[in-house]
Amino acid sequence: MLDLDFNLNEFCGKTDDELALIAKNDKKAASTLVFRYSKLIFIKAGIYTVSDTDSDDLRQEGLMGLLRAIASFDIHRGVKFSTFAEVCIVNQMKTFLAKSRKNPIPCESLDDISADSISEEETPESIYINKEFFSELWYAVDNILSEKERKIFSLCIQGMSYRETAEKLGISEKAVDNAMQRARRKIHAYIRKY
Repeated sequence: MLDLDFNLNEFCGKTDDELALIAKNDKKAASTLVFRYSKLIFIKAGIYTVSDTDSDDLRQEGLMGLLRAIASFDIHRGVKFSTFAEVCIVNQMKTFLAKSRKNPIPCESLDDISADSISEEETPESIYINKEFFSELWYAVDNILSEKERKIFSLCIQGMSYRETAEKLGISEKAVDNAMQRARRKIHAYIRKY
């Protein structure tokens, strides 16, 4: 299991915007952002969930949305990372639900996000549970995926399409799709064990 205490101490004075820029090349900074946004992912998954299975899947999708937000954040767009991350997390969840249910749910724009979206009261227990869950999940993603799956997963969460990923790696789109499906199954299985 990863120990996030070093991240919290090392990066506690940094804003989310600063961390997002550092996190593009620093796993410790990315882990700190994952910890900071774990509550938002849990809240949003709770809002959109219909069953226990949905909740696990939505948390996984939320994490992928957050990782995409980290990879594609551009401070020069004039949008705070917190706003951008929330939109990415929610849209990733809604896209997953629309695909899995064939029932589209409109995605949010940056203008639709309220500033008080993380308003539930934190307790020491919830902080500890979220910290443990996401630190272990972040570590698991690095360790349970094969090298090929990690490469493909990384490119896809950075916003590359399956076609772009296939071209970059010199493989077929089907190989990219298969690797992403395996990665999702492994991550989902890990989440279910938790």
